[in-house]
Amino acid sequence: MTKIPATDENLKKHATKPLTQWLIDAAKRGRSITYGEAKRRLEAEIGFSYIDPRRVGIPAGALMSDIQNKWSEKKKKKKKKKWPEKCPLLNILLVQQKTRLPGDGAGPFMARYLNDRDLTTKEPKRWRVACKKIAMDVYAFEDWDQVYHHTFDEHLPILKGKEKDGIRHNRKGEGENHRNLRMWVKNNPGKIKKSYKNFRSDTEVVLYSADRVDVVYYDRNRNMTVAVEVKSCDSNDEDLRRGIFQCIKYRAVMKAMDSEPKVDALLVTQKDLPGDLKSLLRRNEIRHFKAPRRIAIK
Repeated sequence: MTKIPATDENLKKHATKPLTQWLIDAAKRGRSITYGEAKRRLEAEIGFSYIDPRRVGIPAGALMSDIQNKWSEKKKKKKKKKWPEKCPLLNILLVQQKTRLPGDGAGPFMARYLNDRDLTTKEPKRWRVACKKIAMDVYAFEDWDQVYHHTFDEHLPILKGKEKDGIRHNRKGEGENHRNLRMWVKNNPGKIKKSYKNFRSDTEVVLYSADRVDVVYYDRNRNMTVAVEVKSCDSNDEDLRRGIFQCIKYRAVMKAMDSEPKVDALLVTQKDLPGDLKSLLRRNEIRHFKAPRRIAIK
């Protein structure tokens, strides 16, 4: 598969729309996206060759310019709906990992939005206050779907996972890679963690909530249960994020079902997790194991 060269022109042409989708999704969730996360997704999901993370600001500026141009056109037309004078700065949610602030390119947009020329230069304290104010406007804004539709002349797609994990009870549609990983995890508890070596394992365990857990490990001697969600090499970020929340749910339901003194949840993936998902795991005390890409099913 031929990679897309990360030229300025290609970044504006091929990265603007997906980056807009990801930032709108972030706005609805009350979160932000780092330059590194955006760069990695553009390479993995859109097919770009290597992108210097700092250059992700190119499509970020382009998307905000496109939105503002279309916004101005919409304001000129007579509509029953009363639109705000300014569209919030969606690009403010693209931030640097260390500072959690946008890059220098956001300065001119911020200066115009807040009518403050001093924001064209990046002074940390002023920027942090200004960014927080604008981000609150972005999170509170309720018409992102219509903004996207008017900007790109198409409806905002619902971000979905790629993995065929057979969510339904009969596992219909489960992909080969997911099944192979599920069975490898079931058959090799000791490879996941040495202390799990003698645990009994089961797969496709149905809970009272009607959820079906990929794998469950049991150790009745220690009154311990481990719910395991697997995400194979087919998974994208949406699959991985969903997997974390599945772990949270399974742990809670199994505690209510069995009244076990100890119920753990474990996410097994064949990919490294991005920084924001690692943080989500830590906050919710979910364990993670990275399985080999090539596995032998016995």
